Amino acid sequence: MDPHLHLSIEAMAEMKGISTNLAEWTGIGNKFLEKAEAIIMGSGVPNAPHIKFEDATHAYQRAAEAFRIAEKWQEACDAYSKAADIQLRLSCPEEAATFSAEAAEIIERVNPADAIVFYRNCISLLCEVGRFGTAGRIQRKLAEMYEADRNFDDAIDQYRQASDYYLGDNEVAQSDLCLVKVAYYQGLMEEFDDAAIIYADVGFRCLDNNLLRFNARDYFFRSGLLMIAAGPLAFNRLKRKMMDFKTADPSFAYSRECLFLENMLVLYHSSDIHAFADHVYNFDNVSHLDSWCLEMLYEIRNLVQDKFEAAEIAAKEDLLDSIPCLEITEVSKLENDVSTLAAFGKAELPSEL
Repeated sequence: MDPHLHLSIEAMAEMKGISTNLAEWTGIGNKFLEKAEAIIMGSGVPNAPHIKFEDATHAYQRAAEAFRIAEKWQEACDAYSKAADIQLRLSCPEEAATFSAEAAEIIERVNPADAIVFYRNCISLLCEVGRFGTAGRIQRKLAEMYEADRNFDDAIDQYRQASDYYLGDNEVAQSDLCLVKVAYYQGLMEEFDDAAIIYADVGFRCLDNNLLRFNARDYFFRSGLLMIAAGPLAFNRLKRKMMDFKTADPSFAYSRECLFLENMLVLYHSSDIHAFADHVYNFDNVSHLDSWCLEMLYEIRNLVQDKFEAAEIAAKEDLLDSIPCLEITEVSKLENDVSTLAAFGKAELPSEL
């Protein structure tokens, strides 16, 4: 690894013999700004009017770099933004997108909301020139920003859009990574059915790639957990999917993940909450369960617990319903016994009877 990657801008500048005085760099940036504005206001070359705008773009770029060294983030962002505007005027959307991305990366340090605006502008320009793969990478960065802000609804939308952009450039693996993120957060937000479908589809596609086929088992496992967490109505669909999983990947049928899912269904129907806890504990000792899987298992545990409690309530109600019948039977038997004894003169009928 390059040791210079761990150095600050000031340290690198000092190594190269460049001034580290931030005020001096601010002054240099202002000079380039004045130069750019003077170029734009000038007459330029009569037969090549676009040359002055190219020169102005270069001056704005130099100004932005100087402001970046001076840690004047807003001024650097404004300079890059002006460079992007000029490139749009010159009908160069790709260059404009590059400057917009630079502006977004800088302003993200101090104002993430403005960075989102620049990123969106960059994505629009990249799509205009057909660079969908690059647009997908920028879109995924937007999704990560929403994810870091714990705005999971918007993060899901951004990841799904990034997946579409990647598909536009035939980057299926990158598209699936974004879809996995969508399914991850949909599961946490209890959108079990949609998340289960995504995990299953991604798992099937992984089997077509020798480098990714070993990920299919994990995706099938997560899809199964989601279908169990969705409740009894999804159990029949899970059984059909399990057959599809085994057909697509014969090794899945003999995996501990497959056995675990099948046992989960049995434990649900048996309503044995203690056996459920033991089974999860034993599986976790062999194959470590991450926090997401534990969250899904917590949802499944609630289903088993509800069924267990419902079975207990039903048993108590049956017991209470049987008590009056039991009392009547015992009284009748007592009356018969007393009558028999009285007939032989060995007892008298109790007054209360």
